[in-house]
Amino acid sequence: MDSPLISIIVPIYKVEAYLSRCIDSILKQSYRHLEIILVDDGSPDNCPQICDNYAEKDSRIRVVHKKNGGLSDARNAGLDIANGEFISFIDSDDYIHPEMISTLFELLKSNDADISVCNFTPFTETVSPSSKAPVIHTLSGKDAAKRLYQSQYATQTVVAWDKLYKRSLFDHLRFEVGKFNEDEFFSYKALYAANKVTFTSQELYYYFIRTTGISQAITDPRSLNGLDAKMEAIQFYKENGSTDILRSAVLSFLNFSAKRYCFVTRQKGNHQELLDEIQKRHAAVYRNNSSLLRISERFRARTFLFFPLLYWFFIKYDKAKRKILAK
Repeated sequence: MDSPLISIIVPIYKVEAYLSRCIDSILKQSYRHLEIILVDDGSPDNCPQICDNYAEKDSRIRVVHKKNGGLSDARNAGLDIANGEFISFIDSDDYIHPEMISTLFELLKSNDADISVCNFTPFTETVSPSSKAPVIHTLSGKDAAKRLYQSQYATQTVVAWDKLYKRSLFDHLRFEVGKFNEDEFFSYKALYAANKVTFTSQELYYYFIRTTGISQAITDPRSLNGLDAKMEAIQFYKENGSTDILRSAVLSFLNFSAKRYCFVTRQKGNHQELLDEIQKRHAAVYRNNSSLLRISERFRARTFLFFPLLYWFFIKYDKAKRKILAK
């Protein structure tokens, strides 16, 4: 029982150039009692063969070949066959530190937590790991959910891939299929359901940044899924009576949607339909939750509704204010 089985689920699609790096990093984990589930999501390149080759070399590897259904569908397929008492997800173009699973397991066990979370290092070519001493926090699941709306913790908290989960959390929880920003539909529910969540600042996950297609992603109509996920979370907190998290979620949504509108306007081409949809969602959230806001917050939200591009002033003001306070 000291080394329970941990299932690592890796969704795979068109990552031929990076897949071996990812799988090798999992095989090098100091924690050895692993079930490694490689989910070939109908990849049209050599990924299926690469998966099969690895499975022949290591008995801990299981391969699922399936019709393409997207990242969430691939993760769910892995969950459906996972035997581990604990679950972790790794994206197939990323890789992990040799001590990631061991560290997350020890954090989870020593703090009697349901989820443990490490920090990550983004990279494009090489990684320079941090040598800083780790800072560790253990929070209730509800307090952990609040971190989704704190800018310094938001990315670490919202993604699915820098965490170790108790298997029981997935008894009634799956990833929503066919969504952009799929992690945002999942993370708030998982965190909220957890008894305790332990965070470490240690950077044990290496997140590969692809530099192509950034502007296309910003203007892709499917990017509205990110707003939809935030709106679903707001409704979730309302239904569960979590007023303190609700206010944070509303403010985060209003700020995020206004920023997204401004970013879209700076891209080439005509994106008026997308802009109208962003403003429509902003107006709906403001209208249904304005009683939660302070006067200054209402002023910002209403200013965006009538003069959306004026929001750039607020962005610049906030940035300058943070710089002054940091000195």
